[in-house]
Amino acid sequence: MSLKKIIKIFLFIFIALSFAVLIYKEFTPKTIENTTAIAEVNNRVSNTLEKVQTSSKTEPEKKEVPSSSANISKSEKLHVIAYYFHGTYRCITCRTIEKYSKEAIEYFFSEELKKGKLEFKSINVEDPESRHFIQDYQLFTRSLVLSLVNKDKEVKWKVLPDVWKYYRDKNKFFKYVKDEVENFLKET
Repeated sequence: MSLKKIIKIFLFIFIALSFAVLIYKEFTPKTIENTTAIAEVNNRVSNTLEKVQTSSKTEPEKKEVPSSSANISKSEKLHVIAYYFHGTYRCITCRTIEKYSKEAIEYFFSEELKKGKLEFKSINVEDPESRHFIQDYQLFTRSLVLSLVNKDKEVKWKVLPDVWKYYRDKNKFFKYVKDEVENFLKET
């Protein structure tokens, strides 16, 4: 066998194995260990970004929860915002979690959405104006967060970590989101 053939075979095997690893990583269930590892990396990156941002600014930036949508009347003081936080790169799993979150909220809470008691917002935390959410909500991965807001001031919030656990089972996912949103809406 010539050296050229051996190199071609080696490269072909390398490429095939690379694709196999990529496919395996995309379709294997995300375990708590994987999520924790991702969280540690994201925390380090966000801490570094935060240090760079604060060192380059002369006065600290005020962090505020964005104001409520225009369809909420002034008489309705309390409402819930369901945020889906994502990055610029969005894998199939991240897109599925966002899709299921939005579908569950629209399916179970259409009246609350119409009345302005509930709203759904999808936010890219990699945009400069949205990076503060990483610190505000202690985000370590793509997340669904519920926020109870009173007169444009946040009263309480909760990250829903089990969306990662249930993303492969739409029924369990919907039930989980429904139960959590109902708990927040009870306070409005």
